[in-house]
Amino acid sequence: VEGAGARWLSLDRAAAASLSLSCRYDGALKACGARCRSVDGEAGPGDVLRMMVRAGEHCVALKYVHKFGQAAAFPPAQLVRASLQGDLSVRTAAMLLKYVPLFELSDAFPREAILERAAASGILVHELAGGKLVLKGRRRSDSASLPPGAAVPVKVGSAPN
Repeated sequence: VEGAGARWLSLDRAAAASLSLSCRYDGALKACGARCRSVDGEAGPGDVLRMMVRAGEHCVALKYVHKFGQAAAFPPAQLVRASLQGDLSVRTAAMLLKYVPLFELSDAFPREAILERAAASGILVHELAGGKLVLKGRRRSDSASLPPGAAVPVKVGSAPN
């Protein structure tokens, strides 16, 4: 049990470090101009992108690779491929739908395939007039996110309608 707990603790620390890195630099990178040399007084945009990729923040890195023109150092196709691993979040799906055409990767990663992966990840996709898309994720409390056969949570003390 101790070993399993330690493993979970390390996974939580890794997730927290990744989130911290993303939060720490996302705002700073937004504020930087495309030609800035330093993001925080020490690290340049390329250094921060390298940290993001190492931390597994491929989709956020894709956004800033475009902004800072770093496609030669950080191949967008590799970042898109890495972003498609596992379940997609609404944010990841939206960023892929935006940046794949900007990097002219639609032949390798067709829009329909990204939409299918989003749907397989539980994201509802609504197409509006003019081709605009609205992506909606499930709420954590939805019964659809429960395993088959699990009891549906009921709010205690609530009156029936």
